[in-house]
Amino acid sequence: MKNIKIYPKDWLQLHPYKQSDSTDLYYTNIANRIYDMLEETHLANSFDKEEVKQISMRMAAHFEDVISGLNIWRSFIREHKALYGKYLPFYTPGDYYYEDEVNYEDIRFLLWHYTQQYHGARKGTFVSPDNAANGDTAGLIYQLFCDEWTTAPENERMQQLFAPETRYEEQPQYNELLYWFHYKCYLFTDAQEVLTETIKEYWQQTEERNDQAIMVIHDSLARVSKSPFLTYTSPKWLSLILPAEHPDHELFAGEGEKTQSFKEPVSEEAEKTLAEHFRKFTTAAEGKPLLYFKTKQEFLDFLTNIGIDTQGAAGDTVPQKFAVYATPMEGLQVLTNGVEYIKDENNPFYDQKKAEDQGISFFMVKRCSPYLLRILEEKGMLTDAQAKSLLGEERSKAIIHENWDFLMRYFLREY
Repeated sequence: MKNIKIYPKDWLQLHPYKQSDSTDLYYTNIANRIYDMLEETHLANSFDKEEVKQISMRMAAHFEDVISGLNIWRSFIREHKALYGKYLPFYTPGDYYYEDEVNYEDIRFLLWHYTQQYHGARKGTFVSPDNAANGDTAGLIYQLFCDEWTTAPENERMQQLFAPETRYEEQPQYNELLYWFHYKCYLFTDAQEVLTETIKEYWQQTEERNDQAIMVIHDSLARVSKSPFLTYTSPKWLSLILPAEHPDHELFAGEGEKTQSFKEPVSEEAEKTLAEHFRKFTTAAEGKPLLYFKTKQEFLDFLTNIGIDTQGAAGDTVPQKFAVYATPMEGLQVLTNGVEYIKDENNPFYDQKKAEDQGISFFMVKRCSPYLLRILEEKGMLTDAQAKSLLGEERSKAIIHENWDFLMRYFLREY
């Protein structure tokens, strides 16, 4: 190890206790060695120093998780396999992949995740899972973990979080675990940032700094915010992580299902109106998922013809590019961005070159509802969408279309 960049106090950022012990010193050392590897492969050049520290610590925390049998990572790969029939997106594990051991493919995926969350988010771009520097770095980290496998200590304090004798019948005990997991778990990189931005937005709207309101925001985000990992809430993840034989498992399962199914309330009258608009649109569209319009007036005439009140809206004949669709729960929806990327014989705006270059944005930015996105993907109307890969066009498209549902959940936090 060259220079110490990460100290025990940094390592404790990812943990629910305040004093470090010999086990924490061990993993802090592992984090520093990973930091050196990021510099050696020049992957560190894609991040600022704090981000390199975070990635190094979070990779070390993954090792700690696997060594200690905390079941955090294992819950994700098992749930991913249950949904998609494979342990991971993007990467196909070899014959020596084991749920309870360190695996090269897991490390490769986590490096993609952290690169996407830091570098990709800052640049507004999709990071290729085939990035060469990520692959080289993953190889070094994997070898380090293999070398340390037989001597790495289990973190007994972390194991106690999910041990049967640690009870969570009382709300304060459950909340303490939930807040640590949501805001500090090594998998999630942006929870603190979301909290800060939400509080700032609240202050701007109310022009007062109410500590009680801030606590409510802190608690609410921890319960109902969707993570990039399968769009599950933190209570949902905790219900999967806690062993089934734990005496409080039923409580965790209840919290998980309640928060996962949470949605903003809609009045019964509004639901009926939206459903009626959906029925009228689908009848007029005759099986087409989208209808395309070149002017606002053309669209308003369409609405009038199918019996939807435009309430005196003024139209014009200024040329535009937009499409209209409908969903049972949202009614009529207008799509204005990305219409050119939709490969549809009825789409007068389709542009293959733009679709190839920018079609991936449908899976990264909310251009339409998940309801329509599924239809577009299944009908091959986004077939041009691709990611950059040195392995060729077939792989470039496979990255997207073999993992599109995961990507929708990861980026849009919807499904």
